[in-house]
Amino acid sequence: MEDHTKIENITIFWGRHKGPLIYSNTFVIEHGNTTIIVDPGGESQELKKLSDQKNFVVNTHFHGDHRRLNYLFTKSDFFAPELDAPMIESHKHFIDAVGITDEELREQWLNVVKTIYHITEHRISGTFNNDEYVIDKKYGIKVIALPGHTKGHSGFYFENASLTLITDIDLTDFGPWYGNEVSDIDTFLESIDKVRHINSQYFITSHSNRIYSKEQLLPLLDKFAAHVQRREKALLALLKSDSNLSLDELATYGIIYSRNTLINNPALMFFEKKMLEKHLKKLGIKTGV
Repeated sequence: MEDHTKIENITIFWGRHKGPLIYSNTFVIEHGNTTIIVDPGGESQELKKLSDQKNFVVNTHFHGDHRRLNYLFTKSDFFAPELDAPMIESHKHFIDAVGITDEELREQWLNVVKTIYHITEHRISGTFNNDEYVIDKKYGIKVIALPGHTKGHSGFYFENASLTLITDIDLTDFGPWYGNEVSDIDTFLESIDKVRHINSQYFITSHSNRIYSKEQLLPLLDKFAAHVQRREKALLALLKSDSNLSLDELATYGIIYSRNTLINNPALMFFEKKMLEKHLKKLGIKTGV
């Protein structure tokens, strides 16, 4: 497969997985002499060449896989959702939003963010909210707020191509990811339902390598959302068998991530617990640590 696809004035650079690292798709929009880069998270050499110019860089939310190459664009102005902008401007706010409170773990996480993911802090020149246009109406990029994954998590409707980016409503077999302190299950499900009612010819996510029609999209949204109910059923079944199970014990069963991936992986175990906590809160169940 080619590393990029062009549709109207948009070039899509497909993200690639590289070992444990995750890359997002990147969208380059050409408008006259202006270039707008949405989520520079890939490894394309063509994408890196763009960093020599003064461009507009837009992040859909604060997660590192969507801004891995932000650091290259030293001549560019940055734009982000209003609710996620503080986490892009400050590593402290980033770690707070993830939900890490232990000081030693915060330092370890920050080291990973800087040295492995190469995530840097950036001053945000402008922010956006739902139903607004990014930067300027003339560029034809309309904001669709899709919170839940993060508070500011946003999709875009690219008017010239009748193409809607639904970002990390990514239709993967893993299902919805809500492992940050600022994530919310019910809000995520509401955003999935919102996507069902969007009038657009084409749809694309940040982590798939294809473009979907509305007809193709709808059953995939149902399958994606169903993971939430599956996880809750598994959690309730465990608690029915032993109501005294603590959060630490519940996390070893691999309800969110597979049990094998959780072994000797403190980061995934952290997110497993975070997401289980949210399910327990949603169900009104209290457990010990």
